[in-house]
Amino acid sequence: MRLISTDYLTSDMMLAKDIYYEGRFLLKAGITNVNKYLGTLNNIGIRYIYIEDDSSKGIEIPDLISDETRRQCQSALKETLDNFISNCTIDIDNLRNPIENLLSEIINSEEILVSLNDINVKDDYTLAHSISTTVYSLLIAKKLNYSYTLMEKLAEGTLLHDIGKILIDNKVLFKEGSLDDEEFKLIQQHTVLGYNLLKKNSLLSEASRIISLSHHERVDGLGYPNGLRADELHEFSKITTIADVYDALTSDRCYRSKWPARKALDYLIENSGIRFDTELVTLFTQQIAVFPNGSTVRLSDGCLGIIEKQNANMPLRPIVRVIRDQEGSIIPYYSIDLLSELSITIIESELEIQNRSSL
Repeated sequence: MRLISTDYLTSDMMLAKDIYYEGRFLLKAGITNVNKYLGTLNNIGIRYIYIEDDSSKGIEIPDLISDETRRQCQSALKETLDNFISNCTIDIDNLRNPIENLLSEIINSEEILVSLNDINVKDDYTLAHSISTTVYSLLIAKKLNYSYTLMEKLAEGTLLHDIGKILIDNKVLFKEGSLDDEEFKLIQQHTVLGYNLLKKNSLLSEASRIISLSHHERVDGLGYPNGLRADELHEFSKITTIADVYDALTSDRCYRSKWPARKALDYLIENSGIRFDTELVTLFTQQIAVFPNGSTVRLSDGCLGIIEKQNANMPLRPIVRVIRDQEGSIIPYYSIDLLSELSITIIESELEIQNRSSL
């Protein structure tokens, strides 16, 4: 299995993971000639899909959370937001079971390098972002040895951290291109608006609610809305800030394409102690796959390959399945362990390659 851009779909590729649209099957894993659905995929904003072909057979992409749990969280969160729009009430009980399932899977998961390459239609970005941000936050919490109760409170607050955006004009929220000063001030208001909404729900702890208010604060005091510094911020907020930014950077947005994981992780590290808490960034980056399984990379010897497997504690040195030679010709694939072949490195990720090469 591998993840590819829909720009490179060919007739010999088979869909490897189900695709959903508005909660229903759109395309089921196992279908062939996926390229004939390209128009439909483009129309709903899906730019990447999982496929299986001769060169990617047998490559496994481990899931931190199951597709069922992700869909359950997304459905419950959508229902919660829709209920608020209809009757101005927030039913936190609606999220209890999905959160329990999410916590169970994360707590019981093996120590693996994580990549959340979920396939989502463009209209589901806010829901998908809230869930992925929650998962990333819980990974940090797990490293901090949080109790179940603390993880539950963190999950509740992180799932709802962007709830204030439902009160922001969509023309501004989903604007393509740069925001002007007035538009940016309007976007910033989602933090206060969200906090004020959540204050009306007595079942949420203040620690959970505060995430919505302060997930755009910075440890150097230059964030918004209140310019709080590191020692004034709740740890929940500092955790969510890291998860929120990482997921936003590695997701397609209306105003830019997603970043490779390596670039996003470099951004977190470069801004440690400035935007982000240094210790928490370290805990987070230790758990993220720089080059996820199933992604395409270019090696320093000019060959192209697919990430086949991770080497524990060595995210820059995975096992690579080489599928094309230096001239770009298809070859009988073979595997190379970069932990053993130290003279070879990965120089480009699949997102960088897509600007020049058709796979």
